Amino acid sequence: MKNRSLLIICLFLVSAFSHAQTRLKPYEEYIETYKSIALENQKRFGIPASITLAQGLLESGAGKSELAIKSNNHFGIKCHNNWKGETVQHFDDGVMSCFRKYNRASESFEDHSLFLVNGARYRALFQIPVNNYAAWAKGLQKAGYATDRQYADKLIRVIETYELQDVTRRSGSNVKARRSSLSWKERRELARAERAEKRAAKEASRLTTTQTNDVLEQAKDYHSLKTKDSGHSIQPQSTHEIFYLGTTPYIVVQFGDSFKAIADEFGIRTSRVYSLNDFPSDYTLTQGEVVYLDKKSNWWEGENPIHTAKAGETLLMIAQTYGLQLKALYKMNQLTEGMEIQAGQRIKLRNPEQMSNFVRTINENMNQLEQTPNQ
Repeated sequence: MKNRSLLIICLFLVSAFSHAQTRLKPYEEYIETYKSIALENQKRFGIPASITLAQGLLESGAGKSELAIKSNNHFGIKCHNNWKGETVQHFDDGVMSCFRKYNRASESFEDHSLFLVNGARYRALFQIPVNNYAAWAKGLQKAGYATDRQYADKLIRVIETYELQDVTRRSGSNVKARRSSLSWKERRELARAERAEKRAAKEASRLTTTQTNDVLEQAKDYHSLKTKDSGHSIQPQSTHEIFYLGTTPYIVVQFGDSFKAIADEFGIRTSRVYSLNDFPSDYTLTQGEVVYLDKKSNWWEGENPIHTAKAGETLLMIAQTYGLQLKALYKMNQLTEGMEIQAGQRIKLRNPEQMSNFVRTINENMNQLEQTPNQ
């Protein structure tokens, strides 16, 4: 299994560096909206603004996730035993789980910082300079912030694509001056004191604004309004949460979507949406299918290198399922473009003959180990 994982990592590196990285409009808008909050948290807690923004982008789907919209939870932080604030139930990893709910997004950003500062498992991160985003990303994954094995790679790709390291540099020197001399325990105590002070101020304010809060409590944020589900309602300004397959971003098509609407939402050309997904010019979108927002891979980075075709399945459908370029599938399976496939046909998702000598050697060694008894 260790050797298989090594192969997957190598294949990922081969494909990842060949990707053309596309800047998406919702990501740029999210960064512009929250970069000042991320910088303030960097000054207070010593967490790189680049990491905070990248995590927020990934965890909230650029602020479009249900948790972000309805609960202002931009980092997917669950309740845990020490949470005393509001909560919300949300389906996650196949089960209903308890997540924290905030009154505003800035509270989520602050709680994310406190979550890292107060978490013993993240203690080592604060020994890493704020400008070393790669080490922070890998450290978060190693500490178990997310179960995704490519979490660090995703963070790094987002930071580099949107040049978030430049945001960190704007106040990096201030952070060093204020935090470098503090121990982890001192930083935790400082964070607790700041939180207690803020709570006291909030409580004092609450006593004089009870009537105002009662009125506000009756008002509903327009994002949270419940509308009757007709099953086929078309939103005039449809928005999509951004997901990832490997490190390639994608969305799920909603009823009423069009190529132009998707292109306008994400700030890319309509023709590029077609080309990124290998769609012909007369292609019709179907509700529930995947549309990729950046260049797909030449290699499948998962464990199973073979797909067995089902009845009615096309090579384009397989390419979309695995996030692979259609021309790469044709090439590695020695098929002519446009050729139909049959049910039961075995489709290669990566081809050892096209591997570099380095990756081929790893692949051969892995196969030899798997064929050896008692391994």
